[in-house]
Amino acid sequence: MTKYILEATHEIRPEPDARSRKLLEYNKIIADLARHAHSSLGRERCLELVPDSDLATVQQRQAETDDAVKILLERGSLPLSGINDIRSSVARTAAGGVISAGELLRIGTFLGAVSRLARVVPLAGAGERIIYKLISRLQPHNTLEKRIDGAIAGDDELHDNASPALASIRRRIRAAQGDVKDSLNRIVRQHSRALQDAIVTLRGDRYVVPVKAEHRGDVPGLVHDTSASGATLFIEPLAVVELNNKIRELMGLEREEIDRILAELSAEVAEQENLLLTNSALLTEIDFIMAKGELALKMKAMPPKLNENGRICLKQARHPLIPADKVVPIDFEIGYEFQTLVITGPNTGGKTVSLKTCGLLTLMAMAGLQIPTREGSEISVFDDVLADIGDEQSIEQDLSTFSSHMTQIVRITESVRPRTLVLVDELGSGTDPSEGAALAIAILDYLRRKGAITVATTHYRELKGYALNTPGVENACCEFDTETLRPTYRLLIGVPGVSNAFAISSRLGLTAEIIEQARGLMTEEGMRFEDLIRNVERSRVETERLREEASRLEAEARAASEKAKNEASQLAEKRKALIAEAREEARERYRDAEAEIEQLIQKIRGGIKAADERERLKEAEEIRQAIRSGRTRVENEIGRATLGAGGGFRKVANPVVGEIYEAPNLGFTGKLIEGPDKNGNVILSSGPMQISVKQDQLARPAGVPTGGGRKKSRGAVSAARAAGRGGQGKFSQGSGSISMDRHLHAGTELMLLGNTVDEALEKLDKFIDDAVLTGVSSLRVVHGKGTGALRSAVQQHLKQDSRVKSFRLGAYGEGDSGVTLVELK
Repeated sequence: MTKYILEATHEIRPEPDARSRKLLEYNKIIADLARHAHSSLGRERCLELVPDSDLATVQQRQAETDDAVKILLERGSLPLSGINDIRSSVARTAAGGVISAGELLRIGTFLGAVSRLARVVPLAGAGERIIYKLISRLQPHNTLEKRIDGAIAGDDELHDNASPALASIRRRIRAAQGDVKDSLNRIVRQHSRALQDAIVTLRGDRYVVPVKAEHRGDVPGLVHDTSASGATLFIEPLAVVELNNKIRELMGLEREEIDRILAELSAEVAEQENLLLTNSALLTEIDFIMAKGELALKMKAMPPKLNENGRICLKQARHPLIPADKVVPIDFEIGYEFQTLVITGPNTGGKTVSLKTCGLLTLMAMAGLQIPTREGSEISVFDDVLADIGDEQSIEQDLSTFSSHMTQIVRITESVRPRTLVLVDELGSGTDPSEGAALAIAILDYLRRKGAITVATTHYRELKGYALNTPGVENACCEFDTETLRPTYRLLIGVPGVSNAFAISSRLGLTAEIIEQARGLMTEEGMRFEDLIRNVERSRVETERLREEASRLEAEARAASEKAKNEASQLAEKRKALIAEAREEARERYRDAEAEIEQLIQKIRGGIKAADERERLKEAEEIRQAIRSGRTRVENEIGRATLGAGGGFRKVANPVVGEIYEAPNLGFTGKLIEGPDKNGNVILSSGPMQISVKQDQLARPAGVPTGGGRKKSRGAVSAARAAGRGGQGKFSQGSGSISMDRHLHAGTELMLLGNTVDEALEKLDKFIDDAVLTGVSSLRVVHGKGTGALRSAVQQHLKQDSRVKSFRLGAYGEGDSGVTLVELK
């Protein structure tokens, strides 16, 4: 934004924008932003942040903030500790100076921060993130970092191993100090009566003993100090003078070595000046951007859409400086159908807060900060945001309220131009109402003609009429509840405010006589205008009530519809479950009946003696066949239900000779070789088997393409043979014709229910022999569920039989675990 304005006198003065930012409390937001920075560099960068008027720049800043928010949500805070301000120290080394151990320690800590942060960039996706791009530009210097870390122990201390020479000198110092202490300890023991305390102490850098004044001659040596009372002398015995001199000499060598090391490290820092300053600038920017992200999360803010056409649309906007439990969100818009908004309403109703919310959120967005609104809010970028808010009456300058406001209005009118947002509180107040209203209308009209986007608050009724009658100007008001005598703080755009003075006065207890007299003093035109606005307000309230009622009814209707769908779905599922349960129950009953009749047949066979018993056997066989046919029908229905649910087959409208089809009711798949005839029957063929079936009972197997001449695999033929049991069509082979059901059951299915394991295995072995001789490759062995012993014995036998290619338990619709399906080699 422009920092200075050149007046006609060519004098340079600060632009109004700096004052406007202060009035809108932008500085408080920036102070809060700075508190989220992790370093003095980051805080300094935050405090320098000002709004920008270039759309591309603002978009880039917003993208940075959004990137920081995403990183904070994905992985939390970055490791930003240890970012010290090293710029002045580096500059002194570059000028040839030597810096202290403490400064080197801070540079080492800074390099450690660079190394830690450089390691957080993920291997994938780093190029898509602004923060990660900045981090990837950091240049760690592990050699210098380790050199400083190995040498510097504290602000005024170096490690012994900072250099071999320093380590040697310090060893010699410690040895000399040990010799001095040993000598002094001997003196202490020999002259204990002469000493004030049996201790060894230091005066300066020399070791001494405390001697009583009256025993001065008992301990020959140099007096370095006396106590405050004069009763104690601190004497360096002659026996340790040379040793103390040696220690002082060694300490001088130590100081020289330390200075040499500091100079050497300072020179190494100077060599890396560009690297260190580049890293410093990058860390400052990263800390600053992450602070913007943390502030956005704290405020529960969102990135606004940006434009440069003066359009502002705030959805559920919250003033960020009002506590969350007290702030009332507002909806605000300007710049679409109107460029000037006049907000009216009673005092403390929220007019000024609405004005400040619009201005502050605009400044925040232009600075690249996210704003506390709902998603989808829009902010325009302006060249200037000019504000006059509050009473700045100055006694010293002898300015009245009106004069103070008018001084600021003059500055605004001198600076206004297109792409300017103007915010004025209580326009025209502080003077005669009629003159103030006329002046306010003229000022608003001037700003409108200059192309500014203007929001103004006022009490003047005349401005309501101006907004009603002027294109591009709109009314707004802050809602007031006359029942509770409290403002709701909701901003209503398109509705002029009502003063409510009479209603408020009446509810507060002012007599009706006074109120009626006041009404009589109002002009007839004024009364009609207030009544008109009041009627508009009543219509708005009723419209809003009806809209809310319609929304509620719509929501209830959607909920009822969803509930009905859910209930219908639940009923359908329950119906399917009941049908499946009933079919399974029927299957089990057929199995039980089949087992019972099998046992009965075995008993009859074991005791046949007369013709009537043979007749009974024949009847039992017929009963068994009927039971098997019924069970087959049930299992076919279960299979069809399963296939239908899973999309297992497709119905056929016009069957074509030569195509592969399935008869789901019969469990048979084959090629269509004839039909349909006049009765709608077709003939399917699979190997030596042929069946006649109704055309409407055909289906296209899943995965089988159209087009004649497809060869059916041996596995498919075998499966068709195995599945063909229980069919009701006719089976023909050569010139003979027998019942397909009896043929298939006689050749492909073995019933072992009621047999012992030994009996079952004997029958199974013979059954496989017969199948191999007749060329049957697919078998069905029914052993039942029971305890599982018979099933295990059967499958163990099959495993060891070299004639068996594979076997498996039956699937749902094939007999489940009560049946084993066998494929022969």
